[in-house]
Amino acid sequence: MAQPELFTITDGVQLCAVQADTFKTGRITVQMALPLAGDIAAKAALPYLLRRSCRAYPTVTALNGHLDTLYGATLGASVQKKGEAQILQISVSAIDDRFALDGESVSAQAAQLLMQLLFDPKLEDGTFPQADVDTEKRLLLERMRAEDDDKRVYACRRCEEVMCENEAYSRNRYGTAEEIGSLTSARLFSAWREALETAVIRVVLVSSSTPDTVRDLLRTHFGPLERRVCTIDTQFVQTAQAVKTARETQALMQGTLVLGLRCGMRDSLDMDPAMRVAVDIFGGGTYSKLFTIVREQMSLCYFCAARLNSDKGILLVASGIETENEEKAREAILDQLRAMQRGDFTQETLDTSVRSICDTIRGYNDSPDVLCSWYGNQIFRGTAKTPQERIAEMQGVTLSQVRDAANHITPDTVFMLAGTGEDSHE
Repeated sequence: MAQPELFTITDGVQLCAVQADTFKTGRITVQMALPLAGDIAAKAALPYLLRRSCRAYPTVTALNGHLDTLYGATLGASVQKKGEAQILQISVSAIDDRFALDGESVSAQAAQLLMQLLFDPKLEDGTFPQADVDTEKRLLLERMRAEDDDKRVYACRRCEEVMCENEAYSRNRYGTAEEIGSLTSARLFSAWREALETAVIRVVLVSSSTPDTVRDLLRTHFGPLERRVCTIDTQFVQTAQAVKTARETQALMQGTLVLGLRCGMRDSLDMDPAMRVAVDIFGGGTYSKLFTIVREQMSLCYFCAARLNSDKGILLVASGIETENEEKAREAILDQLRAMQRGDFTQETLDTSVRSICDTIRGYNDSPDVLCSWYGNQIFRGTAKTPQERIAEMQGVTLSQVRDAANHITPDTVFMLAGTGEDSHE
């Protein structure tokens, strides 16, 4: 696999091309990053709306028919929250050019389709069709409700909302249900123009072909735009002050306890990768302290895991517990954090953690979809660090670096989703 190439298309628009001949399929992804502010709901609905159709293929049937001519290509759309940025994404996955008939460039045709969806959508009277907008409003509300139904996801999100209540990060990447319900065609049209003219954009191409055609196509479409690239700054709170607590009760058989902690990071690269190893030893794999002690030895929870969000400098520890074990579980988790801060772990555990993390990173080379995400996640860094380079960084982490990173972690918020002992479906 060749070293990725970075091309500046125009102000704030970049192409990251990964030439690889190891996959049967290729993928091209467009990511548009905007501040997590303003009309979040309209921006959240936008990639799903653009994926539906364009002027050349104005119906789902016509669009699917065209995808069939591209050897059964598939379209994807998503909305993510990365730090205090809202990331809108549209992608096409298709057979790799090596397997196309008569030397056909499927990657170029996939890129052309993405440009048609982005720049030439289906409009009625100068705006998006209201029927399409209404459909996407309903689907966006269903996505939000599905997350609420997953109580682990819900509890983690509520902890983040309480923890970051005065920060942009507290906002849901979909907006609120009320904002979604009131969406109009005019708001979606305004969000579309905002994304094209102001977003930080990275296009990631994974294909066996050279990127020249795709690069020229991007320059043709983005070049004429008068862009005013937005500035996205994420607030990093390095040290927690007084610990906040919040509690909700629902008709559930078991409770979910979530601890929110600040990691002392000044930006997404500060103390990384030592912080990532520290969090993994604390609550990552089956060798971690939360698993071996809190879950296995003390039997205080059904699951207990820590997740680092380096893009915001926060750490969430989520555990499924019997509601009456709330205080015991909280103290046990914090005891293991204090053990990390004392350096109560061995070189053997460190080596196990690093091997596990590196094995996961190696797996990123096995899928064009995952590779697109890998390079897309570096959108604000202006880099295209390879998985191999990341592995080399991880392998250089020392015991003292892990201990020092752990000592920057401070508890900020405790959120308890208490269960009544009754299933709401009964």
